[in-house]
Amino acid sequence: MSTPILPSKDLPGAMPADGWKPLREGGKYSATVVVMVVAFYLLREKLSHLDWPMFWQGLKNISAGRIVGAIALVAVNYVILTGYDLIAVRYLKKKLPLRKVMSGAVVGYAMSNVLGWIFGGTAVRYRMYSSWGFSFKEIVAFISILSLTFWLGMFLLAGVAFAVLPVRLPEEISGIPLRRVTLFDPHIWGWIFLCVVAAYLAACALWRKPIRWGQDEFQLPPVSVSSQQLVVSAADFALASATLHILMPEGVSNFSTVLVAYLAGMILTVTLHVPGGFGVLDLTLLSMLQTEKGSPQEAAIAAGLVVFRVIYYFLPAVVAGLLFIWNEVEMRAIAARAPKIVKPAS
Repeated sequence: MSTPILPSKDLPGAMPADGWKPLREGGKYSATVVVMVVAFYLLREKLSHLDWPMFWQGLKNISAGRIVGAIALVAVNYVILTGYDLIAVRYLKKKLPLRKVMSGAVVGYAMSNVLGWIFGGTAVRYRMYSSWGFSFKEIVAFISILSLTFWLGMFLLAGVAFAVLPVRLPEEISGIPLRRVTLFDPHIWGWIFLCVVAAYLAACALWRKPIRWGQDEFQLPPVSVSSQQLVVSAADFALASATLHILMPEGVSNFSTVLVAYLAGMILTVTLHVPGGFGVLDLTLLSMLQTEKGSPQEAAIAAGLVVFRVIYYFLPAVVAGLLFIWNEVEMRAIAARAPKIVKPAS
């Protein structure tokens, strides 16, 4: 069986040394920093008319029951996140205890949410899964499956939300004309996303031969696996959006609008490689959730976003850090107990 997606250019010794790589990498990271700076500047300008008393009142209006409910949703969400890793482990036909799969999922996604996929998620996953016997090639395939699952669920939920659910977008976003259609017409984009998902499922069902792309070779998973990918990823984004929605002030936006706003922010975050979506996600959500500028409702939305950051991003990151340290201690203890091989004297 061919592995799903194996970028040979990332494998040691697969391609000759690239003298331009350091420059490209530096440019990529510099561009990310520029995007974050611009996003924070625009965010500051957007919230410049809010004062501290309004924001503090917005924080106080978030009841303890809503905070407890948000924490419970995040806990369930991280159980669902285990499904990402479990699908990948089973598809690669690797044997790994469920305890380790859950630990890898929590650490990988919590670190990815705060530090970004490249800065946090990939690095800690490589460290943990390599210590559990995964080869470099298997880890590359593993992460590729996770990425594919991520985008599938996002496209499915965005398609359903745009095409079926009632979404109320601000006029400055939904009213950009493009000839005879609207550039951000929810129904058009919704059906486009759903067609992409349908095409992927059809390809999984009908095309079973390995696919070559340059020096890379991959094979689409069977429909049973791709269906699991859709369910897990869609549930992940739905729970994250529900966590955000429960922290929003009543009457500001319906759930489907919050869902679409969150998905749009995540698409921009991943596309622009912004760690944690800091600035970008917040600006997108504030722009897409309708409210009057300078009103108590806008202050309440901003307060809800701050609490969402704490509950969904920072609390899991603390737990993930402890799990990662525990794994390091455990691996060092195993290495210390392993019998040492003494070379015979020459």
